[in-house]
Amino acid sequence: MSAQWKEIMLVINFLFIPTVWCLYEDQMGLFDWKQDFVGKVEYLHWDQSPAAMGKRLFVGTEKNVVASINAYNGSLAWRRVFEESVRGRVDRLLYQTNILISVLAGGRFVRSWQMGTSLLLWETSLLADDSIRASAVFTSREKADSFLVVTAHALYNIKTNDGKKIWETNLPKSDTANRWFIGVNEDDTYALVGVTPETDVVMATVNQEGTVISQNSVPAPWINDDTSCQIVKGSYFVCYVPSKQALQVLRLSGGKNFISTSLRDLGFEATSETSIEIPSTGVTGFETEIILRVSRNHMSVLTIEGNSLKIVKNMPQVSAVQIVENEDTSYIITLQKSLKEPSVSITGYELKSGQESAELSQKIPFANSHGLPLKVNVMMFTRRRDSKIGCKVAILSEDDALQVIQKPGRVSWRREEALADILAIEMVDLPVSENQAKFEDEFGSHDDVFVMFIKRLKAQLSQLQSFVIKMVERLQGLRHPAPTLSDEDIDQEEEEVEEEEDLIRDEFNLHKVIVAVTKAGKIFGIRSQTGKIVWQHYLPDLSPFDKYNRQTMLLFVQRTTAHFPNPPQCAILGKNKRTGNALIFTINPALGVTIAGTPPNGLDLGYKVVQASLLNEVDEHFLKGIILMDTQGKIHVYPESVQISSSLPSLYLHLTDLDTNIITGYRIVNTNDKGLKADEVWNINLQKSQQTITQVVCKRAIEHVHSQGRVLGDRSVLYKYLNPNLMAVVAEGEEPPSPGTHKGPSKFFSIYLVDGVTGHIVFHVNHKRCHGPINTVHSENWVVYSYFSEKHRRHEIAVLEMFEGKEQSNSTAFSSLSPPPQPLVLRQSYIFSSPLSAMATTVTEKGLTNKNIIISLKFGGLLSLPKALLDPRRPAMPSQESMEEGVIPYIPEIPIHTEAIINYNRTLSRVDGIYTGPAGLESTSLILTYGLDMFYTRVMPSKMFDVLKEDFDYVLIGSILFIMILVSILTQKLAAKRALSRAWK
Repeated sequence: MSAQWKEIMLVINFLFIPTVWCLYEDQMGLFDWKQDFVGKVEYLHWDQSPAAMGKRLFVGTEKNVVASINAYNGSLAWRRVFEESVRGRVDRLLYQTNILISVLAGGRFVRSWQMGTSLLLWETSLLADDSIRASAVFTSREKADSFLVVTAHALYNIKTNDGKKIWETNLPKSDTANRWFIGVNEDDTYALVGVTPETDVVMATVNQEGTVISQNSVPAPWINDDTSCQIVKGSYFVCYVPSKQALQVLRLSGGKNFISTSLRDLGFEATSETSIEIPSTGVTGFETEIILRVSRNHMSVLTIEGNSLKIVKNMPQVSAVQIVENEDTSYIITLQKSLKEPSVSITGYELKSGQESAELSQKIPFANSHGLPLKVNVMMFTRRRDSKIGCKVAILSEDDALQVIQKPGRVSWRREEALADILAIEMVDLPVSENQAKFEDEFGSHDDVFVMFIKRLKAQLSQLQSFVIKMVERLQGLRHPAPTLSDEDIDQEEEEVEEEEDLIRDEFNLHKVIVAVTKAGKIFGIRSQTGKIVWQHYLPDLSPFDKYNRQTMLLFVQRTTAHFPNPPQCAILGKNKRTGNALIFTINPALGVTIAGTPPNGLDLGYKVVQASLLNEVDEHFLKGIILMDTQGKIHVYPESVQISSSLPSLYLHLTDLDTNIITGYRIVNTNDKGLKADEVWNINLQKSQQTITQVVCKRAIEHVHSQGRVLGDRSVLYKYLNPNLMAVVAEGEEPPSPGTHKGPSKFFSIYLVDGVTGHIVFHVNHKRCHGPINTVHSENWVVYSYFSEKHRRHEIAVLEMFEGKEQSNSTAFSSLSPPPQPLVLRQSYIFSSPLSAMATTVTEKGLTNKNIIISLKFGGLLSLPKALLDPRRPAMPSQESMEEGVIPYIPEIPIHTEAIINYNRTLSRVDGIYTGPAGLESTSLILTYGLDMFYTRVMPSKMFDVLKEDFDYVLIGSILFIMILVSILTQKLAAKRALSRAWK
């Protein structure tokens, strides 16, 4: 190695020293926490094996997860996370005694799992189509020697012990049918029904050798993908048709047409929720009754006699039903939510006699924040001590929560699985203490000096009183030993103490309330220091905006805790499930209390919203307004108390239409007669035929820019291009193959930097033979984005950094209407050795601290990467000026140091996003990753320059100061004595 390269490596190692930040082993879990989720449960089975009767639950979820949950405390025994695409979709989870089998991706992957350790016992692959869900059922209810899997192309009989195929049979009309149902007849033959939407259904009967012994086709023009259907008794096919408000019954043996039965003939009124309840949490393929959901809280059990439907039991006010067997006796288990108190009544009835079973009936607490219980799964058993029937109950509610009752009248544990689908998140400051509030009241008032002086004295006396009381309580606690408490009492006391302490802001404002809005319509308030839920609200009518296969909700912080005595306020904006209009819900994020005047289930605005933005204008109570644009281009302001007439000339909006690939800019004008309206001022057509817009990334409103320029090695200043209206637009597309070549189309993407006020394209860059997923971070004067390079078959990270030059056009304010000259754009790409799923940048209170890029890696790590490593000015050959400036020499690859993995050994699965927020300490930024796992921690990009270290030796420093003071006093005495003696001479 040459001497020059040795100097370069020495400089790199020297620059890396201050950026390394890691934890000691005893610090693990002190400043961070992690929560594991599985997502909304679709399939659930109690473990009924003799070795672990009822000790665990096996679940398959919408998040492509198969997991085992400890039935005693709700913790995850193990979890298998599959691909996020359709390749990982869990189509069916089969369980019987000691066998657990998952069917994925339309039957492409059939796997058997060891139930205690999640080891893969065997795997087989079937001919399948990912777009069509597979169905599966055991061939026998008593013996689990084999099971059936029906895919888009064939029916397979597979052994459970080794996964080998016993036989396979091609299905009729497999090229047109997109759904298959399977059932087991009493004569041990198998009934299959294939559905061709808006055309017909095909029926087939297969014997135990795999031979199709009969098949038939019946027209069904009313059937579609959303029609709920079920095979009953292995002999009937039943569907509910919303357009006809009727149940259609078809006899599988010899049936030539469907027999229709109107809901009104059964005594029911159809609703939008009416459907046949699919027993996805029980054993399927052997159903003998139909569970009909009439509405959210009205269920009915039906059966088929001849070709007609008969009501077995009608259950108004019941929201969840399961039919379960125990020792040859069938029971109907129902759940009914109380309207007067937060509780749920669990009732058991014998199926034949309809008599209530007192042994199965109980009442449990059930908070209103969970909505209604939608599904129930009961494991029944006979107790040894008294030979009575006992049960363990698992409940799935509207808010996606999973609750388990093992002791009568008590919820053993609860898992809030809605947190696996977070769509919007914010961190809000906690309110100040009572004494600090008195100081705020003093400075916020307009009293004279004497009154303010009296208030200050009262506040100081109150602080002294609180200090004395705390000291007395500590002394009393030391003198009198605490009484002996049980573990439950200790846990309850600790939680109460934490709640009292966490309701006020800490010294450095590190503890905050995390407000999370989920896809299920549930809103959570979470303590940032512990991850415990402070409050929760469920809005049954709230749903996300769902357009272009993207689900979003908006969360606005309208007022923080800085404006005492006005409480903080957040607004959640979504869509009303029933009307399709915008729905807004306002809440105090610190206490979880609904703001006065807001309906408990949210306010329907009466119009559909296409764009929304938070204003800087506030009303007399320091409440920021929200500007809303409806489908007619009319502008609304919420709340109406916010006046924006004075700021109209500076209000602009932009709207991206993915159908046409056109970005349109609007200014807000007052038409007097029609009120506020959006007036189009510019548009950009990015040619839908060539590319599609996938992202529009703007700067964060809470971000502060401390330095306007960068000091170079020659002592000159390179000024940043700080355009607050700049947005980064990402568009992806495919280039057709060149004539005469055998290569297929190549992918590309483009980055456009667009001024949101004028529509001016500031910069444009195109990356050929590259594709996403593209993760973008836009901050200050730079944009960082990641992509995959097809040409080099590797992941890369690129950076764009914009400067005005060495002369600044305007040092006080920026205006897009009189912008500076075209910026100087520096760019560079780097090799990144690992795929990544999300990126964000650290944010601090004043913007003084260096920036770090927080990167979620696909293998489960969370990397804190200094922005200095992504500097486009890194020179290949360092000069004296660059070394004096502190620029790191260029190396094409970005290293991933294990010391920079801030989640150390806590693997994070499937991260959807990263939220960063400022703390009260300028050196500290708060990090929260969310997705299938939630992880919270702190990072210090420039180390803790504003706080003394934990190992600071106060005794030594105090002793030195005391000795110095003592020496100074003695020296003063000696000097005075000497001066006096000199004067006498």
